[in-house]
Amino acid sequence: MWANTIFFTKYHSTTSWRNSRAGGQVIFDQGTGIQPFLPPVPANADHSPLQKAFTLVLIIVKPIAGALKLILVSIVALVLILLQTLGLVLSPLPPLHRIYSRLISAILLRVILVLLGFFWIRHEVVTLKRGRGSGASKAQSSSRKQATSGELIVCNWSSYIDVLYLAFRYNPVFTQIYSETLTVRQVSLWEALCQSGSYPDLSPPEGVETLPLMDFVKAMYKKGAGPVVIFPEGTTTNNRAILKFIPIFKDCSVPETSVDISIVALKYDYSKFAPTFTIGLDNSYRLGHLFRTCAQFYNTLSVKSLASDESPSSAYFSAMDGLASTTSGAALGVVEPVEEDALGGVIINLMGRMTRFRKLGLNVKDKADFLDYFILRNNGISRTKKTVVTSKTSTTTSATAARSKRR
Repeated sequence: MWANTIFFTKYHSTTSWRNSRAGGQVIFDQGTGIQPFLPPVPANADHSPLQKAFTLVLIIVKPIAGALKLILVSIVALVLILLQTLGLVLSPLPPLHRIYSRLISAILLRVILVLLGFFWIRHEVVTLKRGRGSGASKAQSSSRKQATSGELIVCNWSSYIDVLYLAFRYNPVFTQIYSETLTVRQVSLWEALCQSGSYPDLSPPEGVETLPLMDFVKAMYKKGAGPVVIFPEGTTTNNRAILKFIPIFKDCSVPETSVDISIVALKYDYSKFAPTFTIGLDNSYRLGHLFRTCAQFYNTLSVKSLASDESPSSAYFSAMDGLASTTSGAALGVVEPVEEDALGGVIINLMGRMTRFRKLGLNVKDKADFLDYFILRNNGISRTKKTVVTSKTSTTTSATAARSKRR
């Protein structure tokens, strides 16, 4: 684990990484120079002698606090699993079972978030239309409605913390997207947590039933299963940009009035350690990152939701609203309409304007290529003995071997 940390630090602190390639594809975005797959490293800053002494104290105290909080997180997680298992006796009564599950998740997951340092999470409803001040957003925030069954929550993805927060707030149905089939399947909370930072599965396993997105959302609505969460990037980033969406919305119209769409953007602020989780190939990565998160005394997460009347599911929504420039006239996050996925192009632009993140040309296949390169490099495998993937649209024995090593 420490070797991995050293690799990241050395790799990220030099300029040579910008010329590195994974699978024949550059592993940074050529248009912006942003590397969304490496853990962010804060800039070094000069400190006074007093600050250095305080840092030394933290070096001693943080591991102790991290260990204690990690134990408490484990205990709360076990209690959550136990209570959810006991709640299965209510399965014949779906409404009662959902209320029970919602209550248990809201309480215990919030406790876990507090132990991870997220004492206060600001959730703000925002408007992107010109001429509407923050007062409108605050009024909407105070009267915010609960997400309902059949509602589609579209969110960026940077960490397992995202999954914990969404589970705490909405008790939703989590999904996994497959970019090669453009279909989704339902996954449990635990599976969603494990997928964060993991090697992305581009196609579904044999025998696993998947559905087109809108068919899946409508099926969940009929079952009364709750809102549906989708991460259209298909993999985690370091929360500095937005990957190109998987064209999962390609069969949808603009506006898409058949379902309610909520656009949620999560953003982390940090000074030294980022709660983002880009690489979690095995349990050592996950445990190490979780320990460091617990060792933090305070972490910050801000959440923004787009006002419902500006959602692309509103009957009054115009595609031009979604592709308009920002209020400052800057081009941050603004993209051109995408013919194969018009709704996805609108959503990614709205999300970019909400977060002020740039939209990249990299996608989930580039993340898989990067992880192939990382696995080979981190395990010291010579390129002469093993060929890295040369096309991001083809599956090779190298990728298969990388997956087998991961498992």
